[in-house]
Amino acid sequence: MSPGNDSRAWIVAGALGGLALGFMLIPLRSLTSASNLAFVFMAFTIVVAELGGRSAALVTAVVSALTLNFFLTEPYMSLHISKADDVVAFGALAVCGLIAAAFGRRREQMSELAERAGDELVVLDKLVSRLRAGAPLDEVLDDLRKTFGLRAIVLRDDAERPVAAALGGQARASMPETDIAPDSFLPADESRLRFALRGLRLPEGGGRLWLRAGGGVGGGVASVDIWEEDTQGFNVSETRTLTIAASILGLELARRQAKQPGSP
Repeated sequence: MSPGNDSRAWIVAGALGGLALGFMLIPLRSLTSASNLAFVFMAFTIVVAELGGRSAALVTAVVSALTLNFFLTEPYMSLHISKADDVVAFGALAVCGLIAAAFGRRREQMSELAERAGDELVVLDKLVSRLRAGAPLDEVLDDLRKTFGLRAIVLRDDAERPVAAALGGQARASMPETDIAPDSFLPADESRLRFALRGLRLPEGGGRLWLRAGGGVGGGVASVDIWEEDTQGFNVSETRTLTIAASILGLELARRQAKQPGSP
């Protein structure tokens, strides 16, 4: 189930669960105060916040507060509250539900970060495994092209000669005119920044990532040229992963060149 569908499922479960709790607790409303019954709703809201995130927790908190008011506070079957203690119970439940929802959002963010980190590791682990197995660089580049939705990717040596390429069916790819900073993924000409739904887009004519060995832009041992195909842009996680992958390719190129006959 996708994260979006999972969140919607918990929203429905939280709303229906809040109503169900109200019906289940009706026999107890004559035995104890509404403030005591509010703890049951509070516990349920915390569970939904932990498992379903902020949106589900917000819905659960609102439904739970209204259910407590309608079914369990006098006068029953009305949104009016006659007792001061019940007003306090209603307010406390609503506030605690909002707090639980806030922590649910924090959990969502941590979960998203963990998922992104996991995706990065999967991509990089596959890249390193293929390189260790001696896979042709053209095939490795084509994997990266498909993974990141690129139109083409070319690996060049220190003399700017193409060493390997994945052109996606194109006959050739012209050399990009814009350098991209490896640390920020921003083009050297920052007046030409392009953004889309997911984040930063590549320059229209493609971009070049220099894999430096201590020098400035243009003074590296290798470079990676990339052109976008997906116009939705790249998020921060993708740009970081792509930059690390390019650096790994540069190291692999240097290693393979060092093993060639005649190398110093």
